[in-house]
Amino acid sequence: MTGGASRWERWARPRVLVAAVLVVLVMTVGLIGLYSVLLDRMSSQVEDAQSRSANLSNADREVLVLLQAVTQLGPDSDPDEIDLHRGVAGRQIVVSIASFEPGDPQVRELQDVRSELAAFPWDRLVESRGRDVALRREAIDLVARSEERVNLLRSEQEKQFYAVTAESLTANQHGQLTLTALVTLVLGLGIAGITVVLRRSRSDVEQAFAALKGEVDERRVAEEALRASEGRFRSLVQRASDLTIVTDDHGVVTYVSPAVEALVGYRPEDFLELPLLVHVEPEERADVATAITLLTDRPGLVRTIELRLCTADGRTRSVEAVCQNLIDDPDVRGLVWNGRDVTERKALESELNHRAHHDPLTGLPNRALLLQRLAETLVSPRSARRRLSVVVLDLDGFKNVNDTLGHGAGDELLQEAARRLLGCVREGDIAARLGGDEFAVMICSVEPDDALQIAGRVVDVLHEPFTVAGHHLTVGASVGIAHGNGPGSAEALLLDADIAMYVAKRTGKGRLEVFEPEMRVKASHRTRLQQELARAVERGEIEVAYQPVIDLCTRRPSMVEALARWRRPGQPAVPADVFIALAEESGAINKIGLEVLRRACHAAERWREQPGNHDLGIAVNVSVHQVLAGHLADHVVEVLRETGLPPARLTLEITESAALGDSARVAAEFARLQAMGVCIAVDDFGAGYSSLGLLMSLDVDALKIDRSLLDFDTTRRGSLVMAIAELGHTLGLKVVAEGVETAQHLQRAREASCDAVQGFFLSRPLEEGAVEDFLTGWTTARMADPVGHV
Repeated sequence: MTGGASRWERWARPRVLVAAVLVVLVMTVGLIGLYSVLLDRMSSQVEDAQSRSANLSNADREVLVLLQAVTQLGPDSDPDEIDLHRGVAGRQIVVSIASFEPGDPQVRELQDVRSELAAFPWDRLVESRGRDVALRREAIDLVARSEERVNLLRSEQEKQFYAVTAESLTANQHGQLTLTALVTLVLGLGIAGITVVLRRSRSDVEQAFAALKGEVDERRVAEEALRASEGRFRSLVQRASDLTIVTDDHGVVTYVSPAVEALVGYRPEDFLELPLLVHVEPEERADVATAITLLTDRPGLVRTIELRLCTADGRTRSVEAVCQNLIDDPDVRGLVWNGRDVTERKALESELNHRAHHDPLTGLPNRALLLQRLAETLVSPRSARRRLSVVVLDLDGFKNVNDTLGHGAGDELLQEAARRLLGCVREGDIAARLGGDEFAVMICSVEPDDALQIAGRVVDVLHEPFTVAGHHLTVGASVGIAHGNGPGSAEALLLDADIAMYVAKRTGKGRLEVFEPEMRVKASHRTRLQQELARAVERGEIEVAYQPVIDLCTRRPSMVEALARWRRPGQPAVPADVFIALAEESGAINKIGLEVLRRACHAAERWREQPGNHDLGIAVNVSVHQVLAGHLADHVVEVLRETGLPPARLTLEITESAALGDSARVAAEFARLQAMGVCIAVDDFGAGYSSLGLLMSLDVDALKIDRSLLDFDTTRRGSLVMAIAELGHTLGLKVVAEGVETAQHLQRAREASCDAVQGFFLSRPLEEGAVEDFLTGWTTARMADPVGHV
């Protein structure tokens, strides 16, 4: 029995060992094959993730370039540049879409971005060359939103790439450990089998040796396949354009990928065994050290940070890195940094940010940046010990420079004004361009009078002559100052300074005003009046009063002057000088002027039908804004055709000061009117510059002497009224003295040989219905007593 059992053991033991070896061998070969397939799949996933990330990065870059082109779009821009960048960005988005599976959410997001960009009216934007500000802003917002969406997808895909890469590395390490254990087991079982077989016959030994040789050959084939797969994965990581760095828990570099040489110019070995902080820009070392500490304290933590690495040639490169703590991983035992060069993207973002907060013409901060700095200063503890002031200034006469010399000269004037403004402010003050010809300065100072002194210097330097486009110009500036006394918003402080500036402009220009609270009340009242005035014509609130003009030769009314009046139901009448100025500021003067012209011509034609009034004329005041708008002649033609009034019976009056503003354009428009037979008169002559050149350049038909001159009796050479009347007669003009309020005024006008007079002494302005009675009564009185007191 014992012998039989021994023989059974000798027969069964080698066979069990062989069976065990075969089972382990089959498992090893299967595991190697499975692992090889897994590595191939992971390598493919890494390649796909890297391709998608690169495509999205390219798309993001092209959209940023398109955003830059839209931001820089101007009259001198190449119109094809927008279409070129839009096409490149669109094609890159299509390439990115193709790199994803059809059902992926990224595909839908990219298709939405592409559709929105395609639906925008780019042709209108290019045709306007950036002049359509609203359309340009809409384009900037659209492209900026598209860039944010593409950039978000790019960031997500980069994280996916880094995650797949880390997973592949971990799987590779675990697979190697498993294979090593299985191979060790196979070798142990093989050695045990050989030991048993040696006790058997030579034939059994040969069979065992052959079996073992087969096992070794199969293992060699499996290992070669594994090495090939690992080599492929290693080559992919080594040749990736992105940077990979591994540091220990103290931040000392233990591995760096070859991409570092292309990025910063240093070889990988220059990084090894040195702290990573050595290659980080000094200003950012504290932040990076904090990030290392945070990562070290939290195993498995993943964090994205931006850092700047010093290059071999002394420059810096910006890197966006995804950092992960793999210290507990026995095969890594460190912090893994996967970074991408974002230097160009950061530079473009910085440029776009600068453009968004600075004026492209002067380089000064714009309104948005000024308001930001004001808001920061208002809440700063330091501002409690200092006085915050805002100075707002507006160039006087800038519009005339633009209109007469062109926008190029206007731009040159703004640039020179900005340089002079910078020369007036101190270090720490902020000078900004708010828009158009309006500038501002933020001043924060301990001394309360510093703002006044700086504003005074600004007024002085801007009043000095400018040389622009070969012309010597004097423009000056109106300045308003507001002080931040206590809590308040940046917008309110800037508005207060703006209100004070407009007060300075309305009260003489070339001067400064300090804001007072009552100015805000008056400004609010003016704004309310402007809003009501804009609807006054439609509401029928604009009325016309008429003041007769008496011919001193015939001693009868020869003309009636139409005077606009604004009567609001239930409220006191607004003085004409107030609402006319408001209408000129708001642009309502064109509509009001046309309404007065139409009603006056209708009334004049009706009065001319009365016996003895056939030669009666009508005079209508026009604003320089109506003349410069370029529609006055067309409106006159329309009204004359509508009313049937002969052109010779219509006189248009413009004030001397208004005509001086742009005499060339005014003369051209009046020449069209005179060619129709309409008469032109200069009103309020003598109240301003009393320019002989003005009378010569405008070639007017009549001269109306300002009422203020009737109060002056004589000069060393005689009467002022007589001197102006003689000048007018010398030029062949009809001379009218206005503002005749006393018998003495009338006597001076007669002594000066004026052709006609008007004023309260003869008649106050009359309602339309009272004019007919005046004309009839005057004619009756003249027939009974030749003109009475006249």
